[in-house]
Amino acid sequence: MKLSEHFKILAESQVYILGNEFEYGYIINKKIYSKIYLGSSCGDPTLGIIDQKEQWALLLGHTSYLWTPIETFKLSEIHSTCEEIFEWPYSAKQINDFEVEILEDPWSDNPGIYIINVKEKSVKRIRDFKKLEVPFDDKLNIEW
Repeated sequence: MKLSEHFKILAESQVYILGNEFEYGYIINKKIYSKIYLGSSCGDPTLGIIDQKEQWALLLGHTSYLWTPIETFKLSEIHSTCEEIFEWPYSAKQINDFEVEILEDPWSDNPGIYIINVKEKSVKRIRDFKKLEVPFDDKLNIEW
């Protein structure tokens, strides 16, 4: 399968490619050449994670999506019981089979660190993060 010149790869595994074409997110199964539309975002998605066991994927941006082989969820719909949700994810890391930590834009007014549990389909703010007072740099390696 040939990807469009506008397709930006955010994550790749043996079986899947997760990425976007402008504000539209997709996951592609490389073995059977199928492209699944995940949804759209206000602006381009910024991050992607494919589970190490390839059981789920997260497409993260102003609007974020959780994909499993069975279904796709918009995170804003599955976390409706949460008081707060990240709006501009800056960095993400998988911490175990079902959890991902997200660092929200550290230049925003109230940055924080969130945990997504994909098994429970939950999002929770776990702690605050000190707002950065240096000029914005999307290549900055931030310890968190």
